[in-house]
Amino acid sequence: MEAPEQSQSTPEAKKESNLGLKGIVEVFYQPAKLFVRLKDDPKILVPWIFFFLLIFSFIYLVSDMIVEMQMEVMRETIADQGLSTADLPPEAMIKWSAIIFGPLVLMLAPLIAAALALFFGNVVMEGRAKFKQLLSVMLYSEIVFALGSLILAPLMLAKGSMKVSISLAAILQDSQVQDPLYIALSKFGAFYIWEIIVIGIGLSIVYGFSRNKGYTLAVLSMGMISITHALVQLAFG
Repeated sequence: MEAPEQSQSTPEAKKESNLGLKGIVEVFYQPAKLFVRLKDDPKILVPWIFFFLLIFSFIYLVSDMIVEMQMEVMRETIADQGLSTADLPPEAMIKWSAIIFGPLVLMLAPLIAAALALFFGNVVMEGRAKFKQLLSVMLYSEIVFALGSLILAPLMLAKGSMKVSISLAAILQDSQVQDPLYIALSKFGAFYIWEIIVIGIGLSIVYGFSRNKGYTLAVLSMGMISITHALVQLAFG
C-alpha cells in the first residue's frame, strides 16, 4: 500500500504585531533588520500617516515664512509687469493653500520614487519586487527626511528665516532659499544623504541586490526626483 502523499504547502509565516509602528523608530537605528521583515510583510498606511503628520507639522510651523517668500516673489513679478499690488491674493489664502496642499503634493514623492524603482529594478536591472514592497521602503525612508525637516523648524523660527540648512547650501550666505543654486546645493544635505542610504539598504534587501547596487537604485529612484528638481530650478529659476 502506498503511503499517502504529503502536502507540499507550508503554513503562512506569522505576521509580527505592530510592525508598522515599530518601523517608525527602527528605521533610524536598524533599517536593515526592519526591511528584512517588511519584505514579506510590507506596511503602507502607518508610515504614510506618520509621513503626512511630520510634513504637515513642518509646513504649519513655517507657513508664515512660506507666505512671506511667495508674496515677495509675486510682488517682484507684479512690479516687472507693471501691475498693481491690489492684484495679489490674500495672505491667508496663500497660507492655508500651503498648509493643505503642500503635504498632499509631497505625499506623491514616495509613489513616484517607488514607480521609478520598479522600472529600474525590475526592467533595467532584471530584479523582482512588488510595488507595495518598494512603496513601503520609500515611505519609511521618507520619515527620516521629514523628521529632519521638522527638527530644523525651531531653528528657522528662531532665526526668522527658512535659510537654515545642514547641507552645502549653508555656504551661500547671500542667497535666498528659492534661488536655483541654493536649491541645488541643499540636495547635498545630511538628511537627504541619510534618506538615500536608508532607501539603498531597503532596496538591496527587497531585491536581493548587493548594497552598492541598492544605493545605485536609490539614486535612480528617489535621488532622481531631487536631481530633477534642482535641474529645473537651475534652468528656469
